[in-house]
Amino acid sequence: MSSILSTCINLLLLLSSAYAFNHPGLLVSEADITRIQNKLSAHADPWQASWDKLVSLDNSQSTYVNHAVAGVYRNTANGVKANAELLWHDAAAAFNLALRWKIERNATYAEAASNILGAWGRKLKEFDVGDDEYLTAGLQGYQLVNAAELLRDHAPFESSGNATAFSTMFEKTFLYKNLFFLNHKAPSEHNVRHFFANWELCNMASAMAFGIYTDNATLFDFAVEYFKTGEGNGAVNNGISNLVSEPGTGTIMGQPQEAGRDQGHTGLDFQLFGVVAQQAWNQGKDLYGYNSSRVLLGAEYYARYNLGNDVPFEPYTNGIVSYTTVSPASRGAHRPTWELLYAHYVQIKGLEAPWTELYKNYTTKAMGGFEGGAGSWGEGSGHYDGLGWGSLLHHLDVGDVDAVSSNSSASNSATLSTPSTTSSNKSLVAQTSAYVTTSVPASATTSVLPRSSKSSQKSTVSASTTLQSVLEAKPLPTRVSHMCTRS
Repeated sequence: MSSILSTCINLLLLLSSAYAFNHPGLLVSEADITRIQNKLSAHADPWQASWDKLVSLDNSQSTYVNHAVAGVYRNTANGVKANAELLWHDAAAAFNLALRWKIERNATYAEAASNILGAWGRKLKEFDVGDDEYLTAGLQGYQLVNAAELLRDHAPFESSGNATAFSTMFEKTFLYKNLFFLNHKAPSEHNVRHFFANWELCNMASAMAFGIYTDNATLFDFAVEYFKTGEGNGAVNNGISNLVSEPGTGTIMGQPQEAGRDQGHTGLDFQLFGVVAQQAWNQGKDLYGYNSSRVLLGAEYYARYNLGNDVPFEPYTNGIVSYTTVSPASRGAHRPTWELLYAHYVQIKGLEAPWTELYKNYTTKAMGGFEGGAGSWGEGSGHYDGLGWGSLLHHLDVGDVDAVSSNSSASNSATLSTPSTTSSNKSLVAQTSAYVTTSVPASATTSVLPRSSKSSQKSTVSASTTLQSVLEAKPLPTRVSHMCTRS
């Protein structure tokens, strides 16, 4: 058995390293860093104003001290006290500091970010005893990996043992829960549409981020395929549940799955749609454009309504909740994601998105002239659900568009090569792939090889399916999750 297992792991390593991942390649690319450096050299706004705000924060200083603990809990229950803000703050700090390292090339910021990730890697063991653990695993999961991705070229991150500690912890806690949840193993998922879209989207974002960070094509493809064809509400055709006609114009818009619930959580959906789509885009996968740009159809609906206009509403039910009208609760709420959506759809692709543009302008004005980031615009979980800083990271002027478009075209040409994989990540490729269950459509693994290699693709799918029946999977949690529809 051990020899078979060893052979299978080696095969998974081979298959998972066949795709050439771009690094850094999550929410921030190397081209983004270069553009930001040029804008800051010219003291150009809104980049400069956004940057000035970022570097003024306590959680952006090299003296920042981490708050790593063994258990993170969003709620006070079952004998534990809520303390999730410790992780929210540290995840934001790790990203801010790693971003400062990439832009300023001052190693003290890289060391500070590395120490945050290493501390959590050595201490964290568990999350809530209820379903809220999946929110922590998803929301803070993708944020932490985005920070780690920016430290790839800081050699001491690896040599200090921080990278290994972080990756090992992440695979055992965050990733395991991401995949457990997306494969509908939680008792409360007897109805796969039980949870609102944001729950699945954040777990999808986390799993995808770790797949890219560890050069694991099987894991990356799982997240991509779930976005397209998953059963739950995080899949884009469920997250944007209905197509409706805009009053007065007849333009097709997308009714978001959470629109009947409230606008705050619906806004979170678009923040997370942006994360998943941008991470994939930087790896040559266009999820923004999937199914006639369904994310944009939903963004236009949301923006129109939250700017004070009427929208049509199709009655919605998932078997647990039912809505007959769009909810005015938290109408006009804003989250820092509209710079990204506007830049991609309007500037890079040249599509018409009038409501998205207006909402981007509304959001930046409300936040002081630029999109802020985690820790810059308030406290509470909603202010830390996303990393933000869209005006710094994604804002484009006319002169930037051609360069971004050409870089995007190049990244969308996947080639076979062996990616640069750190030693701490290599051992995780096979381990994490083992958690992608056979319930995933076979096509989820095909982009490991070029699309033209059809015979090779078939072989890859077959090998991957066989591996699932051989590899020893980690036992699934036995804790009973409570029924809830929170967050």
